[in-house]
Amino acid sequence: MAKRRTKVGFVGLGLMGAPMAANVLKAGYTLLVWNRTAEKAEPLDAAGATKVAVLSEAARGADFVIVMVADDTALDNVLFGDDGLSRGLKRGAVLINCSTTSPTLSFRAATALRSISVRYLEAPVVRGVQAAREGKLQMLVGGSREDFVKAGPLLKTMASDIHYVGEIGRASTLILACSLLGATLMQAFAEFFVLARKSGVPFETMMDVLHVSPMDSQLFRRAEQAVVNPGARPSFYLKHMLKDVNLALELARQMDVPMPLTAEVRQMLVAAKNLGRGDDDFAVLLDLMASWSAVPLRG
Repeated sequence: MAKRRTKVGFVGLGLMGAPMAANVLKAGYTLLVWNRTAEKAEPLDAAGATKVAVLSEAARGADFVIVMVADDTALDNVLFGDDGLSRGLKRGAVLINCSTTSPTLSFRAATALRSISVRYLEAPVVRGVQAAREGKLQMLVGGSREDFVKAGPLLKTMASDIHYVGEIGRASTLILACSLLGATLMQAFAEFFVLARKSGVPFETMMDVLHVSPMDSQLFRRAEQAVVNPGARPSFYLKHMLKDVNLALELARQMDVPMPLTAEVRQMLVAAKNLGRGDDDFAVLLDLMASWSAVPLRG
């Protein structure tokens, strides 16, 4: 299917969605865009996309519709709410959910859309805003292999590492497992930082040691930037990490899987959110630990 003849709808133009949609447009697809805050669609409209005022119109005639929203409630609303996408999707279209949502909602959405002859893929993403801008996200895809292959060229405009995980539910489960690991590692880095900092180890020294140790990771390098580059635009909101951890813990409860460490990290995320830091990057856990430990985060 030639790109110029392939129509794509994109719903949700937030921190991650806007650059993802921009890459779809740059790849030559005909693009319809909608966002709850309409002003966020204007840069894409100016670049050649078509901004629609009514949500269902983002799906009208589209071969694929991509959704990138905050949580289960938002996804349910854009799919099945008043004038939702389900009212505009054509038979045979593929709905691609790039949001991190629960496996339960994925099952329900896939079943409901199947009843109107619409296909469903869950395709949550890993990595942050810079990767979204560069089209280098990591993407986990669940659904039928046939739909995965069909959507492949479109997915490659947004992600450089794409993993087909299997049937519906597996990708949304795996992304939640990745999120709880990321949250736990960030808390571990915060504790590493304050212990070394309070004993007088210079920040540069602790990072030099960490970078050549077996424990080094991309996430720790991201945490380092929270110290050396304060005030940078968030790469992943703390409120969204808390949402992911809550979903992971609920899934674990349903499956009788103990999650003692994740449950403790959730308390730190809740504390930070209650201090008004929900719209900061989740690396703000460093700020919280530094405050509790009476050590300066910087300087």
